[in-house]
Amino acid sequence: MSGYMNKQLNLLENSDTVTVIVPILNAQKYIDEFLEALLAQTYPNELIQMIIIDNGSSDKSVEIAKKYPVKIIFEDEIKSPYAARNRGLEVATGDFIALIDANKIPHKDWLMEGITSMKEQKADLLGGDIQFSLPDPPTASNLYDSITFNNNYRLVTTENGSAAGNLFFRRSLIDKLGAFPENFRSGMDIWWTQKAVRSGFKLSYSEKAIVYCKPRNFIEVIFKSYRVGKIHPFNQRQNGVSLPSIIINTIKTFAPPKISRYKEYRTVTKSHFLSIKIWCVAWMSKIYMGMGRFTGLFKMRNHSV
Repeated sequence: MSGYMNKQLNLLENSDTVTVIVPILNAQKYIDEFLEALLAQTYPNELIQMIIIDNGSSDKSVEIAKKYPVKIIFEDEIKSPYAARNRGLEVATGDFIALIDANKIPHKDWLMEGITSMKEQKADLLGGDIQFSLPDPPTASNLYDSITFNNNYRLVTTENGSAAGNLFFRRSLIDKLGAFPENFRSGMDIWWTQKAVRSGFKLSYSEKAIVYCKPRNFIEVIFKSYRVGKIHPFNQRQNGVSLPSIIINTIKTFAPPKISRYKEYRTVTKSHFLSIKIWCVAWMSKIYMGMGRFTGLFKMRNHSV
């Protein structure tokens, strides 16, 4: 065993158990690859509890998952990954919780790096690195998705939040903060982790706790933008933003992206034509996000988080 691995193992204690919670919904096309990677972790197997929560799949996701040594439970009533994660948290036994999505492939050291980074940084929560596996050649939508969404470094360091696609936290936080709000499909991971930071818990980032994600196509990008937009008014209100300011921010969403964004895309692509296409995808994404924000504004009157 390498000296590096010995150092990592020395940071662990016999009680350092971890529960991996994975919501799935029609994940048939990638669940085999995901579970193979999850079972190949360098973290001691006897310290891992793996829970798959099916959120109402109509394909063979559950049938495939049953081939693997994982616990499978069901959340059929509420179609929300947060409701599914909450069902997993109800039966979790680990001292640490690791959240990941089934469309993301964990590096073999993902759990080891996540848990040891939390201990080294004395963190209560930790967001890991989400890297995109781009096709060759990538589309404008693929590139926009990889630049915009799931940028956990930016979320942790500038917004005091983390995506649930690569999130670690101590299970004791659930007793102190409560579970995830369930009646939303996007954004509640940011809401919950920001709530944790405001409550005095420490959120850190680890570039070594890596998962790999396949980028979205155009339709998936704009629907993601709409779902994310719906939760923005709730997040802004939680952060003390006044209602008039939320309305103004929502209206501004429909404006085209700034030229500086084009320059950012040009730096990434080195292609003038492709950068323009990404800029157009970005504008369409903003329009759908604005539509989502208006939907969220109307929902604010009848719902609380």
